[in-house]
Amino acid sequence: MLLPILLAVAAAAVHRTTGLFWGDFAVYQAGAAAATRGDGHLYEVTHQGTDGIVLGFTYPPFAAFLLQPIAYVDPSVGVGIWLLVSVVALSAVVGVTLRALGVAASAGAVLTGTVALLPVFPVAGHLQVGQVGLFLMLIVLVDLLRGPGRRWHGLGVGIAAGVKLTPLIFVAYLVFTGRWRAAGVALAGFAATIGIGFAWRPQDSARFWGGGLLDTDRVTGDPRTVLNQSLHGALARLGDTADVRAVWLPLAAAVAVAGLVIAARCARAGEPLLGVLACAVTGLLVSPVSWHHHWVWCAPALTLLVVRGRRAGHRIAVLLGVALWAVLVLSAGWTVIGLRGTDLHFQGWELLHTNTYVLVGTAALGWLALRPGGSSVDAAATQPEPAATPAAQPEGRDETTVNRADTIEGGIR
Repeated sequence: MLLPILLAVAAAAVHRTTGLFWGDFAVYQAGAAAATRGDGHLYEVTHQGTDGIVLGFTYPPFAAFLLQPIAYVDPSVGVGIWLLVSVVALSAVVGVTLRALGVAASAGAVLTGTVALLPVFPVAGHLQVGQVGLFLMLIVLVDLLRGPGRRWHGLGVGIAAGVKLTPLIFVAYLVFTGRWRAAGVALAGFAATIGIGFAWRPQDSARFWGGGLLDTDRVTGDPRTVLNQSLHGALARLGDTADVRAVWLPLAAAVAVAGLVIAARCARAGEPLLGVLACAVTGLLVSPVSWHHHWVWCAPALTLLVVRGRRAGHRIAVLLGVALWAVLVLSAGWTVIGLRGTDLHFQGWELLHTNTYVLVGTAALGWLALRPGGSSVDAAATQPEPAATPAAQPEGRDETTVNRADTIEGGIR
């Protein structure tokens, strides 16, 4: 717990002395405060950061309902608290992933994984702006990895979607894996969040669900920004035009179906974690806007790759995990924008570098399409090690079955 506390204190001090960073958290706080004044104010509020970028609240009213506690705290204190719980959530994601892989989630292993993931740009960028994605990812992982058959299986997905619409892709995943009841529970939970929003702030709810959610100008000023790591963003950068709908729409539809089929195959092959990750990557690729911090799903993916490689003795897998870690640390969000001072009009190697996430995600889905189990590691390698073999079994066997226009972002991400 020392690491999150130290980072939280440092974040609060940096915010209080510089006023920089944590723009998304500032919008969360402004939206929560606006909602306390009554109905009809939520989507009128904006926040202008020190960089001049104006951000607006773009989440459903249910999100503002849950964010009410931060409306009453000092901004710097709020930043510190938000970062603390975000790092705790990251550690919890590492722990959940390790347990899903059959590895003991010891304090040392979780701490090592957390420290290793902190400099990865999707994670660091997430913490820098004060986003909510780590919490939603944790909720979805816990909900989907605890296995079918539970009475409220799918509810976590529905609630997460009620906060931010992107987790709705996992409802489709439940359908593709034949978990119809869980999909129904998820949709019921999602509908409940909409109902709570209408009961709490009906005007704001009518504005959002009546078309406000489709106002992409509130999300980004230009889809070509390097921070938009989706197929839509990649196509816009390649064509150097913001209007690529004629190409993007059919491509996104094809990738969505193919990705969900691959995710379902992974799940049916006894790889539930790979199934969830494949679905998450599919959602990131087909979404009109997938900001860099939406790719926090790289945290469990990197953990899986390194753990699987080490347990199977596959040095190539471990080296691939380390190489991917380095690529994600040296993200174009830092390197290209830092060197050029702008995030539009790329050529040559910059086009490759600025589309790295899309390329990696597409390659991962392609690989999983060829190997639905997702690994050459057999099932035994992902299970907890069995207890010592009783001496009564002479052959040493047991009975265990191994089965930006030049503005980076025009609205809250």
